[in-house]
Amino acid sequence: MKNIFKASAVLFVSLSLIVSSCKKDEVLIEGCTDNSAMNYQSLATSNNGSCEFAYDIAQGQWNVETACEELTISIPVVGDFPIPLNDMFPDTVSITGEGEGVVAMDINGNIILADVAISGKVAIQDGQKISLDTGVVGEVDVDITGSGMIESASNGDLTLNLAFEIPLAGTQTSS
Repeated sequence: MKNIFKASAVLFVSLSLIVSSCKKDEVLIEGCTDNSAMNYQSLATSNNGSCEFAYDIAQGQWNVETACEELTISIPVVGDFPIPLNDMFPDTVSITGEGEGVVAMDINGNIILADVAISGKVAIQDGQKISLDTGVVGEVDVDITGSGMIESASNGDLTLNLAFEIPLAGTQTSS
């Protein structure tokens, strides 16, 4: 009887060791595990510190490459006046965080507010205005709208739509 008890105890301990050593190894997938990041990886099981957040990326100094065409303002009886829109925008803009996914963009001393989504989508907030010197008809108040996308820490695209009223020439628009 003692031998059966000893044999049973040894068998139980041996089986316990075998079962505990047969755990399935978990596959470790490195990546960004924060779902509020632009580069979130749903299959990642270990955060490797690579997370990129659109709001953080948006802030800083950005180079501006304008692709604006010349806008021609036609004033009846007076004539046509070309306005080189490329010259109205700076070569760089400074973008600062305002909190809660809102950034402020400084365009020639005019502050424009924009919303930055987790996905990197940027949208100029409603009711934004800037003042631009057209050179031809002087300073005009410009309604500005637009949207774009932050692609990476060094690349993004933002299309601005401009609309302004000029006496005798009516509403002018450009993108």
